[in-house]
Amino acid sequence: MSAISQFFAAHGADPAVELLARTTAAVRADAAFDQRGADAIGGAVLSDEPPAALNAHALDMVMARIDRADALEAHAATQAEKGGWRAEIAALPSPLREAAFDALEKRGWMFGGLGIRRLPLTHGDGAFAELMRIEPGRGVPDHDHADDEATLILTGGYHDGHHHYGPGDISLARSSFVHTPKADPGEVCYVLAISYGPPRLKGPYRLLQRWLAEPAEAKAVWRSR
Repeated sequence: MSAISQFFAAHGADPAVELLARTTAAVRADAAFDQRGADAIGGAVLSDEPPAALNAHALDMVMARIDRADALEAHAATQAEKGGWRAEIAALPSPLREAAFDALEKRGWMFGGLGIRRLPLTHGDGAFAELMRIEPGRGVPDHDHADDEATLILTGGYHDGHHHYGPGDISLARSSFVHTPKADPGEVCYVLAISYGPPRLKGPYRLLQRWLAEPAEAKAVWRSR
């Protein structure tokens, strides 16, 4: 089992990781994605699910889900008409975009560095989820994390000094793994990041952490671990 599959298998019950799994499935359902590793992740998420008999109201449930999906698409279209960041978020997969729209109403974007914006989304059992918007060519200085961080690339792409990642790919950074994510030129890079510990910048960039303060929700989650 790959490291990413192990991550999903170990943390799949966490609401933040569940959001990551559902968003990953949505991104990889796109025909543009070549299904690299998708079956492994899907299997890890569903491997412990027991078989279930077909519900007598299965058709009604399916139709209700279709109606719900139509309502979400209509809401996204309304948000897209407002332009700017909302239009970009409207193009992201549901349910991520709904969590992002809700977060925009409640707290809005945070500064994450030059050309970087961070939008806290949700947290679970020690995990914190946030949407990040990285302008082309911008990135985060050398850093590692106190614990695991899984990052799903939604649009654009980046190189972290070790590997290149594009839409549908997941970067898994273990504790003490130093990387330097930098967005590709040309297209805004959106990522969904699930962290189990705060970033730790290296060298003189540690001073930046005075300005790159973690959201209060993240601090509370990480202190509880």
